[in-house]
Amino acid sequence: MMLKELSDGEHQLLHSLGLCLLFRETNSLFLLDEPETHFNPHWRASFITRMRQCLCNTENVEQEMLITTHTPFLISDSKPEKVLVFSKDKYSGAVTISIPKYNTLGASINKITMNTFGKRETIGGHAQAVLDDLRRRFNEGIEDKETLITEIDEQLGDSVEKVLLLKAIFDSDNPTNDEV
Repeated sequence: MMLKELSDGEHQLLHSLGLCLLFRETNSLFLLDEPETHFNPHWRASFITRMRQCLCNTENVEQEMLITTHTPFLISDSKPEKVLVFSKDKYSGAVTISIPKYNTLGASINKITMNTFGKRETIGGHAQAVLDDLRRRFNEGIEDKETLITEIDEQLGDSVEKVLLLKAIFDSDNPTNDEV
């Protein structure tokens, strides 16, 4: 196989792992700027494991790795004291650095996305707009609920947001104990 036949992700993976193997037995500081950018989700989830396998685990070799990332997968494979979150004030431009106030090692991708990156939605922007429109139509109360439920089920894939909207519709038909 020719090098030019490799995908961007394959190039990046070979580059990252190759560096670790090349300097495996040296005191090294590895600086990787978003190395997982072109990876598929499976490769992102296994990247830290692969990097650790390439590094030397002996006491006489000191190695550190500094990785910048926007993917929650790499954070989920890191202890919180090894994670630095950079935040920029949109008015002053001042940058602050903090350590997450929760255990990142093994944390779910959704929790990291919400707590570290400040994104509450677990679905894309277009899907959120479709869901918001369906919620608005439900809140207006002028459409048949069964028809709306069918439309929600046909238009949206499985997500927490979809389940919460369907629950709100179903719960609207069942009075609570306070209302009885």
